[in-house]
Amino acid sequence: MAGGNMFNFRALPTALAILLLTPLTAYAVSLTLNGSGADLQMDNTQAVYASDSNGVPVLITEVGMRAPGGGIVTEVGVPSMMPDGRVIFGAETQPKDLNLKARWNIFIGNADAVPSHRIITALNPKAITGDCVPAFKGDPYPVADMDENIAFISTVPHGRDALFFYSHGTLACMTKAGDKTIEGHEIAVLSFGSAQIGEGGQVVFTGFLGDSAKPAQHHQALLLASIGAPVSELAVEGEYGPNHTLYQRPFGLPAALPTARGIMVAFTAKTPSGAALFLYSDGSMARILPTGTLTSLGPVTFLSAGRPGLMADGTTAVLAGCARIPAIFRLTRQRLDLRIERGQLTPFGTELESLGDPVLTASGAMFVGATDTDDREKLYVLSPDDAFFEVGESELIYRIAMGAQKHHSIFTGTLSVNQHGDFAYLGGR
Repeated sequence: MAGGNMFNFRALPTALAILLLTPLTAYAVSLTLNGSGADLQMDNTQAVYASDSNGVPVLITEVGMRAPGGGIVTEVGVPSMMPDGRVIFGAETQPKDLNLKARWNIFIGNADAVPSHRIITALNPKAITGDCVPAFKGDPYPVADMDENIAFISTVPHGRDALFFYSHGTLACMTKAGDKTIEGHEIAVLSFGSAQIGEGGQVVFTGFLGDSAKPAQHHQALLLASIGAPVSELAVEGEYGPNHTLYQRPFGLPAALPTARGIMVAFTAKTPSGAALFLYSDGSMARILPTGTLTSLGPVTFLSAGRPGLMADGTTAVLAGCARIPAIFRLTRQRLDLRIERGQLTPFGTELESLGDPVLTASGAMFVGATDTDDREKLYVLSPDDAFFEVGESELIYRIAMGAQKHHSIFTGTLSVNQHGDFAYLGGR
């Protein structure tokens, strides 16, 4: 990773968003948000795994397996956990008729179902009609809410980006490139892989505002789409946010949760003094953690551009760095606590080497992917009472990770966890 050695910070091979934000430089990695959206580099990804009702990871599908309708899976996309414990993901399939091209679609997986009925197609083909038609050219990164509404970003046949919303058999375009926000700015680009869903038809995503013909003048923005209403701007590059902080590029991937007071969003963004973690709640934005903040490890010097962890009470967790040491901090009611750091011992006696972005559950448990000193990527949980262990039944996970016949690689940067602690990720076979 270019420039990464100056922090002695080994990037996870498949980390989605370890884009280090410092006062000097932003270090690009596996997933970037640019004019084309998300770019994920994982050439050996072959399978989607999700936890069953016992918390054990189960193979949902893999390259070469049959898909609903009789086709063959040729590529799998980044999964997202649904609130009910199922997993939603995109996959490319080759139809039985080899004269037809392979195409992407959206599927739902159930780890508790028998293997032959483990995945179903999420979109009803009859719903894809009119001028709101997705022209899938890659992973749509779908997300779903408690009511099984699905949101995803794709192109439409004429080539522009669109945010789609599928609800109870009806597919609609919430917004398209070329539409204007409530504030009157044109949406030029929608960033693939950035969408997060709340409730009641609310979707948060990042994109770029400006004349589509003048990309050099685009401004990155955090945007909120709602059914039946224009898109609103939550934060825009070049404008001032809380504490008179100037938003600068890049914005990190947003994390969002529905609450009784409306959608809550956490994200990082670069600023003139380095970077900061922001929290949008109750209709207002707050800067809750800027670089330079003093901690037990020293001042915060960078913040990850991956999704922060987020709880409905406003508690956040973020991958950061202090004095060249990567660490994960949790912020609760303005109290900043160090939770995990590089060099910490794992349950098997190795040390944590590289850390992924944290995910918080409703109970306060923290999930995180990490690489240890044996160069193995694993998934860990830090419980509310500070017990630290591998995800699932530790002996089974260890056997899966190291056994000769059941070995599969775990791409921790693709970890998705819902509020109940159900999890999914991409891996190999």
